[in-house]
Amino acid sequence: MTQVMHHVILFLSAFSCVFCNTDDIGISVTPSLDAGPINWKQTITITCTWTPGKFKFADILVGAESIFNHPVYADIVNLEDPEARLYFTQDPDVGTAELIIKDITKEDESQYTCSVSRIGPGGSVTLEVLEPPTAGVTGLTATPDFTSVHLTWEAVEGATNYNVAWRAAGTEAWTDVDVAGTEHTFEGLNVASDYEAKATASNPAGIRDGIEPAETTFTTKDNQTCIVDLCSNKTYAYATQHLNCCDSRPPHPVGGLNVHEADYNATTITLSWELQDNIDENRIITGITAAAVKEGAAEGDPAVVIDPQELGADATSVTFELPGAGDYVFTITTNNDFSAGVETSMTEIHTVKETTDPPTPEPTTPEPTKKPTTEPKKEPTTAAKEEPEVEIDIGDGGETIVCGDTRAIQPLPNTQAILKCTKHDDSAINPADIVWSFQAGDADAVEQTQIIASEIGEVANDNKSSILTIKNVDANSVGTYSCSAGENSTTCTYTVSVTTTDSTGGVAHFALSGFLSLAILLIALF
Repeated sequence: MTQVMHHVILFLSAFSCVFCNTDDIGISVTPSLDAGPINWKQTITITCTWTPGKFKFADILVGAESIFNHPVYADIVNLEDPEARLYFTQDPDVGTAELIIKDITKEDESQYTCSVSRIGPGGSVTLEVLEPPTAGVTGLTATPDFTSVHLTWEAVEGATNYNVAWRAAGTEAWTDVDVAGTEHTFEGLNVASDYEAKATASNPAGIRDGIEPAETTFTTKDNQTCIVDLCSNKTYAYATQHLNCCDSRPPHPVGGLNVHEADYNATTITLSWELQDNIDENRIITGITAAAVKEGAAEGDPAVVIDPQELGADATSVTFELPGAGDYVFTITTNNDFSAGVETSMTEIHTVKETTDPPTPEPTTPEPTKKPTTEPKKEPTTAAKEEPEVEIDIGDGGETIVCGDTRAIQPLPNTQAILKCTKHDDSAINPADIVWSFQAGDADAVEQTQIIASEIGEVANDNKSSILTIKNVDANSVGTYSCSAGENSTTCTYTVSVTTTDSTGGVAHFALSGFLSLAILLIALF
């Protein structure tokens, strides 16, 4: 629109119809103002609409000043350049006009009103512009620990967000996070290492050009800092050699934490552990704390805290008297002067089972007497072959056994035992040819097909072994289990018996007899 057209509008506006309705003029802004202030550097469009008619032309008032006379906007608008920062266009035949403002700033904040000749001024909007903070972060301070750093800084006016980051000195990649407050802790750093940190302030409008982030450097604590004179008179546990300096390292958690239950549903529980990791690295332990918590039995029930026990630095076991059945969480924590804020705990969960009737003791089944044989004693095929050793894995433990050893387990309800009959590596026996039999006391032996049919157990094979799973170690499964691969192979027997130790339950004894061409392996008990 030219200056001439603008003067025509002013002339026609002087003859505005007194009966015309200014409500006929609409105004809107894109993006919408409903979400709050317009972020700076955005492009906005102010749109005017009216009912078209003869001699009806639009103008936009900035405050009370026509945009064509505005001291800042007039020269830009009169360029009629769509690429300029301000551009005004209208279509009187349709009844629309648009004012486009690019890279909006706080200087563009004002009231904008649509005015149409022969109608007068109508709808208006007030623009508010949100700019980024005008200043950067100050007072960035780093407080390092062994594997973490705590960063703090001063609040910045107009900032709603702070981006803080760290990186190892001499590297390119930053690890950052956005926070609303003025502090943050980064974890997972390395001890005795150099790092850089930075922080920037922003809000939804972003970060102002030209403002640099606040930066600082720090070094995490060294876990072997020595102060000779102050420490020469101190004595710590597990110093395998003379220490001439302070050891400022926190201890490692204990290793091999294990729960030992004396009997079925026992409430006297002993835990054991080992301290080898600390011994190997000469890490100082000044004390050990053992704690136990009984979890709530139902939703909403409070947990029951058992009194913790403070133990010596060299303790490797502890015994708790528990209040009854339930789920318990045991926590063993190693302590020294530098363990505060460092995870040095190890936990173990144990369930004390609840029962109204203790397991019924079963009569002892005597070991079957081996029948004499007239067959000559079989000799090893080669002089180098010795009695084989196999691994037995009961629960979480493991040890080496030979035929003839005896093992005990608790015959708890639904306990399964897995027997594994394994051929020697140099044997040509097909594992599918290995068969099992079962004899209870002096009764006739039960063949493999009957074992499966009576559901005493089930049999499977892999490429070296035949595996018999005893489904439930109880009175029905007490007896002698044998495996062989035909008349020419050695038979290996495995005897299961139950004896009574007290009124709370029984103990099952497993005995293995000797073999040459077959090995037997108990691989799991659960």
